[in-house]
Amino acid sequence: MYVKKRADGICEGCGKEAPFVTPQGRPYLEAHHVRRVSDGGPDHPRWVIALCPNCHRQVHHGQDGEQYNKRLASQLDEIELS
Repeated sequence: MYVKKRADGICEGCGKEAPFVTPQGRPYLEAHHVRRVSDGGPDHPRWVIALCPNCHRQVHHGQDGEQYNKRLASQLDEIELS
C-alpha cells in the first residue's frame, strides 16, 4: 500500500501514468521487489518499487531484465533517500 501511494499513480520505472484505474478508483500499478523475497531479500518497502504491468514484465521476462532491475534498484535508492 505504501509503495503504491508513494508512486501516486506514476510508474516508478518508466515514469508514465498507470495504464488504467481499478474498479475501486485506484491507478493500477504492481509492486516489484528489487531484491526478491524468494531469494532471501527483505519484504520491506525500502526494496519495493511500483511498476506498470509492462515494466514489471520487462524485469521478469525481458532480455535485459537483470540490468533493468539494477537500474530500478538505483532509482529506488534515489526515491527512498530523497
